[in-house]
Amino acid sequence: MNRKRVLILDLDGTLVDSLPHLFRAFREAVRPFVRRAPTDAEIVATFGPAERGCLERLLRNPDLARPDSLAYLDEAHTEFLRLYQSNHAEGVRLFPGMETVLSVAEQSGWQLAVFTGKGRPSALFTLEQLGVLPRLAVVVTSDDVPRPKPAPDGIEAIVQQCGVRASDALVVGDAPADIVAGRSAGCRTAAALWGAFSRTDLLAAQPHFVLHEPTDLLPILGESPHDKTAAKL
Repeated sequence: MNRKRVLILDLDGTLVDSLPHLFRAFREAVRPFVRRAPTDAEIVATFGPAERGCLERLLRNPDLARPDSLAYLDEAHTEFLRLYQSNHAEGVRLFPGMETVLSVAEQSGWQLAVFTGKGRPSALFTLEQLGVLPRLAVVVTSDDVPRPKPAPDGIEAIVQQCGVRASDALVVGDAPADIVAGRSAGCRTAAALWGAFSRTDLLAAQPHFVLHEPTDLLPILGESPHDKTAAKL
């Protein structure tokens, strides 16, 4: 009998092409409450906690904040959620090739899961809108774990809920934190170079595989769980 396996995907920048839409929502949500709008790089630097935590980091950033900026955290969070859901259909989509990856994984007996730094409401909204949610065995967000990435808490929760060994899980993400979380949990990891983070930073996290596009996952999905094939560089 084939051993159970689970493919654990990050959401933004890995499964879905959402980052320009996400950056706009963050930027416009804080714009009224800071001295200048944050850059994409400044927004990426806040990633880890759910969106409210990211907004708090932006409103505390001394390069952006006014003395009263943090007092507007609730307003910024409410506006972020409104902006994120507005024009979602035009701004968020599966990366090209990812539908093929999901289908092949399912046909090959892999369970599908998502571990994201997003908060649960926005993560579920995106997964529902794109029709992916019914296909997932587990969704874990930053709202669901004591510690966000790069801590392994979310990966460990998925492995436990899916009833698999850590060595039978493959974690795919575009951030070094995804790779660190997966390795810390004892899983194989794959770096998604199509996301927001640099190749240099991702390679420094020592992923088992390096993917240039989503379909680079296809041969890996057909391997034995303990195949030692070298990463594709």
